[in-house]
Amino acid sequence: MTSAAPSPGIPTRLSRGALVLLAFLSVLPYLNGLTGEFTYDDKLIIRDNARLSSPSRLGEIFTTHYFGGPMASGTAYRPLVLVTYAVQRWTTGNRTFFFHLVNVALHAGTTLLLASWLLGLGFRAAPVLAVSSLFAVLTIHVEAVTGLVGRAEVLAALLVFASARWFLDATAGERLVRRFYLGSLAAFLAAVFVKENAIVVPALIGLGELVRGEPEPIATRVRRLLRERGAALAGYLVPVVVLFGVRRLVLNGFLMSKDAGVFDLENPLVVVSPAVRIGNAAILLWRYVWKTFVPVGLSADHSAYALPLDTRITQVRSLLALTALAAAALATLLFARRRSLAAFGAALFIGTFLPTANFVFPIGTIYAERLMYLPSAGLLCVAVGLAVGGPRAVPRPAAWPWRETAVVALVLLSIGATWSRNRVFENDSALYADMIVKVPSSAKAHYNYAYDAIRRKVKDVPKAHVRQAVEIFPRYYDAWALLGKLEWDDERLPEAVAAYRRAVEIFPHYENGRWGLAKTLETSGARAEAEQAFRAGIKEFPQSYPLAYHFASFLEEGDCYEEAEIEWARAVKAGSGAARARLAHARVLSHLERENDSWNEARWALVNDSDNLDARQFLARRYEAAGKILGAAGELQRAVRSHPQDAQVGAQYLELLDRHPELRSRRSLTVPTIVARFGARPTDLRLRAALGIFAD
Repeated sequence: MTSAAPSPGIPTRLSRGALVLLAFLSVLPYLNGLTGEFTYDDKLIIRDNARLSSPSRLGEIFTTHYFGGPMASGTAYRPLVLVTYAVQRWTTGNRTFFFHLVNVALHAGTTLLLASWLLGLGFRAAPVLAVSSLFAVLTIHVEAVTGLVGRAEVLAALLVFASARWFLDATAGERLVRRFYLGSLAAFLAAVFVKENAIVVPALIGLGELVRGEPEPIATRVRRLLRERGAALAGYLVPVVVLFGVRRLVLNGFLMSKDAGVFDLENPLVVVSPAVRIGNAAILLWRYVWKTFVPVGLSADHSAYALPLDTRITQVRSLLALTALAAAALATLLFARRRSLAAFGAALFIGTFLPTANFVFPIGTIYAERLMYLPSAGLLCVAVGLAVGGPRAVPRPAAWPWRETAVVALVLLSIGATWSRNRVFENDSALYADMIVKVPSSAKAHYNYAYDAIRRKVKDVPKAHVRQAVEIFPRYYDAWALLGKLEWDDERLPEAVAAYRRAVEIFPHYENGRWGLAKTLETSGARAEAEQAFRAGIKEFPQSYPLAYHFASFLEEGDCYEEAEIEWARAVKAGSGAARARLAHARVLSHLERENDSWNEARWALVNDSDNLDARQFLARRYEAAGKILGAAGELQRAVRSHPQDAQVGAQYLELLDRHPELRSRRSLTVPTIVARFGARPTDLRLRAALGIFAD
């Protein structure tokens, strides 16, 4: 293997000053984002993700898809980024400051590795420092760095650049340096289990090899690479095979679960022809380029139909976008021989952007700024390369100052814009309000804004925005269900039933819609229809806890105790032994005169929730009815201890002592304790009356 050292005099490592500067620039713009709360998908993926709650559940992270739950949403498999969140939850809890701190640290590491890789390829220090400085502060990165679930983008990029850099170290001499080569392979393997788009590592390494070392014709370079490094490059097929093998095993599909699909609310390009999709993807590519350099109107949502789309590939915008893309590709090929930073950057941008560009296949979103985190490095190489000019050259000193000034000005402007953009991610209210302003034609923006308004108990506003959401996207079943809930709250039951029916018609496999329809029918008095809706829902979702719980309650209220007992048993199983379901099951078992089974269920409710007052009171009543007076007294005594401020519990215990003279010995201990707690004449009339029985 021949040496691929860069030209003499070109540094291959960052100086200490450059390291400090890039680290400083990476951190500074994000300092005001460290106080942000969990926003948007952060809650589902991090804060409320039960799989991350304990080390004992670590295995679930590797055996389930990214979002968790049924395979209908199994579109991604990213266990290693979930592990980073899990470790933080185990050590620092759900304190968002530390999550933000790690994201910023990873961003700083990515920036330094980008600079190190570019230097290792032989590009000169000044342009590399300019590219890396701009990468550190770029405003379009806010969604990836300040948005906590954006960590997948940042961590994947860090591992991608680490893998590429270690390959340079592994092949810098005559012999392959095994530790760097194995480190490069390990980084690649880790990267693809952080996020799928890291699969570009082999292409990145190949691109680097084309510009590395002494100039020679590309065809000659390719032949020499295959001859001298073919075996080393072939090793990068192993992580690819492992990735697809594991995804096939876990997801039952190479790209996504066979049961999953991309909803056109998220990406309207899934329902158009490949030609139309490619035309629109080209339009969106240039939008990404524009927003990278002119970060005006950035938004965390661009779902259907926030962005105008062409319906035919022959429309002017699609043709112009494709023509411009072809021209850019041709220019890259023409200048590739010179191995300029601009040509390299263009290839880097296209290569890293292609997996998420909707060109080859539709992905889970039509447009997301976080997707530009890795590809933006290529765009910055293009911009700086065009300004510098020449193959890897630095302009003459007399010509450089204006360029330095321009870079400094852009860095300062970007810091200010990034600082401002961070504020949008402070909390959900700020984020969703920003969406409404930036993408008023987005159905999801209106839905999210309404959902947050409900959380904040804002009156009147939510319903108008939910209605707007379904007007923009009539098949938005989540929005129809939310509208049903709002109509239900306003006691407009016919309208609520109609909204829930619409949700279920659009998406029959929709648990929330099934449950809401059944409950609104029950509330409206249409019990026959409600029963039919419950049964249809349970047939669709046999393991649904809400459906089983509410159907069991429905049957119990109708005195159908035998059927109710079956459904309560289902609810207990579906709810993993939830105390409320167990207690309700115990109640129905008692109606069926299965007292021992009833007591056992109530005891299990207390095992799952030792402070469950209803369970203790239930057991006390049933024990007393069965003549187990000491057992009844024991339960109420424990209830008094666990709920010392509950006057009603104290009164119940005193009344039990009065009804049963054999408990006389307990009175002398209980009465003084209750008097000390509530006074001799408590404000609660029932307790006062109970104390009066024992007044001597």
